[in-house]
Amino acid sequence: MIVDRLCQKGILLTNSISDLLEAIVCDSTNQKCMYRLCAKCCYNEVEFVGPLDNSIITWEQWERIVVTVEEKTCAKYHKIEKSAAARQTFLKIDPFTRHQFNWLHQTQSLRELKHSLLRDELCIHIDFSENYSCKLNREVQPFHFGSSRKQATIHTCVAYTGNATHTYATISGCLRHDERAVWAHLEPVVRDAMTKCETPPSSLHIISDGPVTQYRNRKNFYLLSTVPFLLGFKSVTWNFSEKAHGKGAPDGVGATVKRIADTAVQRGKDLQTPEDVYDFLIKQKSTVNFYWISEEDVEKFDEKVPELVPAVKGTMKLHQVISTEPATILYRDISCFCSRPAAADCKCYSPSKVDFRSVSEAPEPPSLNQKGKFIVVNYEGKPFVGQITQVVGDEIEVSCMKQLGAKNVFTWPQPPDLLFYYEADVLSVISEPEPFNSRHSRLTTEDWKKFQAQS
Repeated sequence: MIVDRLCQKGILLTNSISDLLEAIVCDSTNQKCMYRLCAKCCYNEVEFVGPLDNSIITWEQWERIVVTVEEKTCAKYHKIEKSAAARQTFLKIDPFTRHQFNWLHQTQSLRELKHSLLRDELCIHIDFSENYSCKLNREVQPFHFGSSRKQATIHTCVAYTGNATHTYATISGCLRHDERAVWAHLEPVVRDAMTKCETPPSSLHIISDGPVTQYRNRKNFYLLSTVPFLLGFKSVTWNFSEKAHGKGAPDGVGATVKRIADTAVQRGKDLQTPEDVYDFLIKQKSTVNFYWISEEDVEKFDEKVPELVPAVKGTMKLHQVISTEPATILYRDISCFCSRPAAADCKCYSPSKVDFRSVSEAPEPPSLNQKGKFIVVNYEGKPFVGQITQVVGDEIEVSCMKQLGAKNVFTWPQPPDLLFYYEADVLSVISEPEPFNSRHSRLTTEDWKKFQAQS
């Protein structure tokens, strides 16, 4: 939106992001250049060709706003108007160049993976479709209100083998979308896709977007390191798409399924329950394979996940998780898009390991649902002391203190340093800092040792 506005003002000649980035880096396909680590181009800036005249540029921007509705807090996104001097509008160009590189490089790597699958490899691209609202051909007005209209969960999948492509949609009356429901939807699909391979597959590659409640969380990592091995796989990778780039082939499957159902309703068919939707779909001539997932199928996976699963540091920054032995995963907190499990030996991959085999002995993670609790959080690789101000879903808002130099002395900045963090960003829970003087505080000896260990 900033580039569009600058182009309208004649300050830039193009509104193409790719053209602008290529003008300030040596090579747009080189990770060092796009991560702004190249000694030759790291100081290059976007050149303005039009007159600036110290004018203020106004543009629209999407921002996350926390609102309170009936004593409950939730996050909403609003398009707001912002203004700044033209020269200041590109202060955040470095994070965007990294995002651009991650997206393009990941897309290319995953495309190459699909086109170079071996006979013993299976690749599946998955996504939840928006729940389907059951419909009748003729409805009375009260049917629109209350809980009369039922919904059906639709989980879509496109499976790639060495010689063909297959599409799947699993239908369920259970509206759960958590990681255990995900594997309940995946199990029959993977079993069927395995039979479509020329030889029994030993490697499984999963591609998805990265919502925390569904795919990118520690319990899903545990299931990833156990369930596929019970099905006969020897290695598995899960590849998370770059933020805001999760659309793909499964979305087309979901649209096809809903179009078939809606067309039937328009022609007089009543689809009042999820069971009606499934019974109708399996009778249609379609290349999509349908499976029914019951509530019991989902609850079966509740028993497979231990109560205490250790957190994986930097979960929100992961792009790939690898498991080459049961109950163990390898991960990296920055981008590595080597497609196969051998990626653990590649030059750009320095893996961290999580062992779930002793998960029953893991200590219970501290509860982070209490306002006022003091914690140490990770921000861009550095620890910060902060206090929880509110909890919104899976995120916590933290007011961070400012450290004076490298000393055990902290103070509250003005204005407050407020930011939302995920649970994976929490390094440790500490006690309330002790008063040092009228304006400063310090950590206890034990907490100071924890803080230094994270520095």
